[in-house]
Amino acid sequence: MLLVRSPLRITLGGGGTDLESYSKQYGGFCISATINRYSYIGINHSFYDGIILKYSDIENVKIAEEISHPIFREALKWIGLKTPQIEIISIGDVPSNGSGMGSSGAFSVALLKALHDYKNIPLSSEEIANIACVINMDKLGKIQGKQDEYASALGGINCLVFNKDGSVDHKHLKITHDTMIDLEENLMLFYTGVNHNTEEILSYQDKNSNEEDMISNLHEVKQVGYDAKSFLEHGNTKAFADLLNVQWRLKEDRMLIKNSFLEELHYGSLEHGAIGSKLIGSGAGGFLMVYTENKNKLRQYMKSIGLEELRFSFDFEGCKRMV
Repeated sequence: MLLVRSPLRITLGGGGTDLESYSKQYGGFCISATINRYSYIGINHSFYDGIILKYSDIENVKIAEEISHPIFREALKWIGLKTPQIEIISIGDVPSNGSGMGSSGAFSVALLKALHDYKNIPLSSEEIANIACVINMDKLGKIQGKQDEYASALGGINCLVFNKDGSVDHKHLKITHDTMIDLEENLMLFYTGVNHNTEEILSYQDKNSNEEDMISNLHEVKQVGYDAKSFLEHGNTKAFADLLNVQWRLKEDRMLIKNSFLEELHYGSLEHGAIGSKLIGSGAGGFLMVYTENKNKLRQYMKSIGLEELRFSFDFEGCKRMV
């Protein structure tokens, strides 16, 4: 049995500027941090011919081309198992759709790492991330950026630069140990229970990528990413927390449809101890990230309205083989 895990991520600033319709014109930037919540892939040799897949569904096929799940299909086609006798299991720590934590990218990275290890093909973290992007963006035609795959493959708290030529540069965010502990102590995640279609949201942003308002919005988002970098590297976590509210506004301005429950949740959190809050990911649902110095008050409020907390710490290992 071969087991690989790949971490999910939270975006601290600049999220959305990795979308290619923006980054290939202006260049993108974000700060992405991986957490100790994971997508897991297990692979086992089977005594029977064919491919057995177990995820939210079960598939049993003879060849990769017959697989219904698109990422499984393209990844297995990419690796080129000529006479497959393989069983693959996928499980995750958060809902697979609409969490806002890059679960699809983490799944893709874990799957590709597992398949290449299964065939004894060594690859760097950057190579795995790039192949995952090729599969999701080029092979499957998904409208997305490259943040999720690179964040999950690399691990840690990274500044990701999305260049106009499509390449990605990365550097660790230079923060002190005390600042990192501050973030782990005061950032909280709550599952809103609101499902959303990430591709629909990003498609709307992509279709309007040449509109002046959208470009202006994403320019401001990118600047927020740079501001977050500066604040965190100087240990000013309260100023960073204020930026979460700026990111909330900017994300809300990009939304196709507003959600009154999420708005009440955002402003309600500010009335119950939060300094700043924003939705993780493309928006319109998933997890709410909140910075607070009064965790008990906020936790009681969230519990009173039925929201579940997801406790976490940062992951600095990235995608790795466990067994």
